[in-house]
Amino acid sequence: MMTMRTLLALILTLVAWPVLAQQAPATLVADRIDFDERRLTAEGGVEIYSDGRILRASRVTYLRDEDRVTVEGPLTLIDGPDAILVADFASLSPDLRGSVLQGARLVLDEQLQIAATEIATGAEGRYTQLYQTVASSCEVCAAYPVPLWQIRARRVIHDREAQQLYFEGARFEVVGVPVAWFPRLRLPDPTLERSTGFLSPRVTSDDLLGTGLTVPYFITFGPSRDLTLAPFVTASETRSLGFRYRQAFDTGLIEVEGAVSQDEVRPDETRGYLFAEGGFLLPRDYRLEFDLELVSDADYLRNYDVTDKDRLDSRLAVTRIDREDLFRAEVVAFNTLRSGERNRYQPTPVITVERKRREPGPVLGGTLTWTLQAHARQRTAERVPPGLPSDSARDVLRASAAVDWRRSHITDGGLVATAMAGLDVDAYDVDEDATFQDDPFLRGVPYTGLELRMPLARSTPAGVRHVIEPVAQLILAPNDRRPTPNEDSLTPEFDEGNLFSPQRFAGRDTRELGNRLNLGVTWTRLDPSGWEVETTAGRVWRADDLGQFRPATGLAGTTSDWLLSVSASYRDGFRVMQRSLVDDDLDFSRSDTILRWAGDRHALETTYTFLEADAGAGRPIDTSEWSLDASRDLAGDWTGRAKWRYDFVTNDASSAGVGLTYRSDCVTVDFDVERRFTSTTTRESSTSFGLGVELAGFGADDRRKRKRRCGI
Repeated sequence: MMTMRTLLALILTLVAWPVLAQQAPATLVADRIDFDERRLTAEGGVEIYSDGRILRASRVTYLRDEDRVTVEGPLTLIDGPDAILVADFASLSPDLRGSVLQGARLVLDEQLQIAATEIATGAEGRYTQLYQTVASSCEVCAAYPVPLWQIRARRVIHDREAQQLYFEGARFEVVGVPVAWFPRLRLPDPTLERSTGFLSPRVTSDDLLGTGLTVPYFITFGPSRDLTLAPFVTASETRSLGFRYRQAFDTGLIEVEGAVSQDEVRPDETRGYLFAEGGFLLPRDYRLEFDLELVSDADYLRNYDVTDKDRLDSRLAVTRIDREDLFRAEVVAFNTLRSGERNRYQPTPVITVERKRREPGPVLGGTLTWTLQAHARQRTAERVPPGLPSDSARDVLRASAAVDWRRSHITDGGLVATAMAGLDVDAYDVDEDATFQDDPFLRGVPYTGLELRMPLARSTPAGVRHVIEPVAQLILAPNDRRPTPNEDSLTPEFDEGNLFSPQRFAGRDTRELGNRLNLGVTWTRLDPSGWEVETTAGRVWRADDLGQFRPATGLAGTTSDWLLSVSASYRDGFRVMQRSLVDDDLDFSRSDTILRWAGDRHALETTYTFLEADAGAGRPIDTSEWSLDASRDLAGDWTGRAKWRYDFVTNDASSAGVGLTYRSDCVTVDFDVERRFTSTTTRESSTSFGLGVELAGFGADDRRKRKRRCGI
């Protein structure tokens, strides 16, 4: 049975509305419809649908002679997915495209609201003009009738196609107080992802450069390229222009950033830096990668808080990686910024070409992996001056080959036995080093081994699963091999990742020698509630102490330190990890603790690191440091942040910082202050401040998902 409302909609759609909508089909639904030769009147829950536009009102009149629709408010006109108009009165074309609304408000993308005495849209629907306007993205209510910020303007033009807002005679107000005037002002509407224009400014201050202002300007060059210019000016005669260029291609992308500066730190110099990186896909699944890092002087990056890196590395590489194969050809150049180091004694360039392959089929019933590598490193220095080590000007050429074979067998009782064998062969040609004056020489290091694992699992009635896996690994290798120049294996690591590894040196210059037994056990607990716990304990026993490892590595002597590792996590919100190397006298050579805890209103990450002094690793004294980085949602839209770094060796704080952010549905205010307590030969202790303000409602933002609230 058809209702009266449905019947009236059908009658008007078939008979009356073709006269109203001559350009596009339209549908009208109302509780009551009256019409004669001059006019048609619809009343009661009126809805008109035309080409994606929807008009809702209590009374609509169509004037046949004028070919116009008049609407007595309150009315709502939904113009596409991103624009809503609310008005007291409207005069519209039959297709709802051309319109004049009085006492109206335009809401864009549920974020920006513009109130006007009159809103007019042209027949083509692209331009909307608003007169005597007030624009804001802040919620207005009886308790706070004046928004936190608003822009008053004589006229606003909304270009729907270009997604731009043009203000004429604009005045910017904060809590009702005028603070800035603009004869002309252009801003992107909330639906625009990228647009040329100014970004949010930021005020900064520190003891070295002074108080200054950064006003970034973003320039688009189509959908795949953009440039950001960031001029920075301070009261202490600092002038700097930062930039960032990005471009995406069909097969890759590049990003270049840098700055050019003049300041009072080095008043007679033009300073700056340039960082660039990118990657491109090549034929046959090869990939080209590059990374360029240049700087004018050793202090610039720290002075302008770009990065704390004290050794820059530039890299050009061609790689190819698939399931069975790896190819890598790369050139790396280093630039040291450390005091007391000079680039002519740094290995530059370092060239490596490597091919590594795992044979897809079984070899002697097991898996065979082979590696071929050519490596070269050169220094510009041709002789060693007095007071420097004999290898300061050393040049090295090396050709390497390696094979690794493994075969596993699982017994009926669940024991996993793995036999392994391998051989590393390296040919060296060394120049400019008194220790290696002979002709090119060869070194070969074979090894063989057996590994036994016994996974044991048990489940409780509550669904908790326990897995215990003891592991014993015996490695046999020669005790003595010819010394080689060591530059890529200076700091070996000892952790649960390489407890059961034939080699613990990261590079190829040094191979682990001697017969040894690696023992360990792992216990894992999996709880259906989301908790996961894993612990590992292990140790290395050696037949002889060959002096390959320094004491601070935890691997020195005939018995290594105990490796103890514990980690626990609860879903994605909580994780704690602890790893220590401790000897029989409970003296630690290393200890790391990491805690991460995140929730809906908080985030916390804190770490503690202890490292025993190790001159070979560039660590002349012990390191004992605690760091903290935390944030917490405070009342309303406020978020507090804190970070802290403390050195227990000197009993002094290294750095500390606090920050406060106000982020509502209409504005973001970000303030932070940081103090660096330590000083070096290139940077003194200093305090820095930063303040940034960003208005919502201009350009794409996720804030419409936030719950709107009134006031601060």
